[in-house]
Amino acid sequence: MEDTTTHNKLTDIWDKYNQVRVAGDKKNANKLLGDYIDLLKQQDEKDIKIFVDNICSLTLDADDRIINNNGTEVSDKDIRIQHPLFKEIVLPILIDQYKKDSAKHIRWIGQFEQFFYSDFATTQAFLRELDIEGYFETRHFFEKSFSIDNNQKTLELLLNRIAQDINYYTHEVPIGVLVDPDVLDKELMTFRQYWQQCDTKNIWENVLTEWELIAKHWSLYLANQDEYDNFENYLKTNGIQLD
Repeated sequence: MEDTTTHNKLTDIWDKYNQVRVAGDKKNANKLLGDYIDLLKQQDEKDIKIFVDNICSLTLDADDRIINNNGTEVSDKDIRIQHPLFKEIVLPILIDQYKKDSAKHIRWIGQFEQFFYSDFATTQAFLRELDIEGYFETRHFFEKSFSIDNNQKTLELLLNRIAQDINYYTHEVPIGVLVDPDVLDKELMTFRQYWQQCDTKNIWENVLTEWELIAKHWSLYLANQDEYDNFENYLKTNGIQLD
């Protein structure tokens, strides 16, 4: 950004915006954010990308996390990406970089899960722009990013996301599992394939063993369920402890 005056003005507005936002002055924070977005839109695309890369690095790479809520853990941070900034400034850069197969930006798309889940119209337009059918799936972006660059940070995000699905499927054990055995087996096979490429395999070993034991007995139970009142009865009858 060659215009020093504009650069200083952008910096000043951004600093004031974050100060009043953290102080809880929502009205003035939103006004300052709107002013910042309007001024930033007037800059060259390369300067906008520099800003996007910087703020995504600060908010996403620092914690290796998926933004899946808008609670105080997110809102009270010194630096935060609010939805107008995401929609008008960040998203166009992410779309452009997705088309260029930038692994880093594609990973960031997955980490912005909450923003996509909370804005159906914007998300549908985003998916159409990228010729992606169906719904926004966080895992798609982590898998695509990892296929381009076998980055361990991306892999950890992907493993955590798959684990979230498997934990949901199995969270009612010993009452039962929420999916058919073939679905659970496929998920575990996918998880294991990625897990084998992980540098920190040990942190997943116990839970993977537990999931595979659940999958084994869920399949055996359904194949012989006429012999039992329910899955819990199957486990008790056969002396099987799953937790």
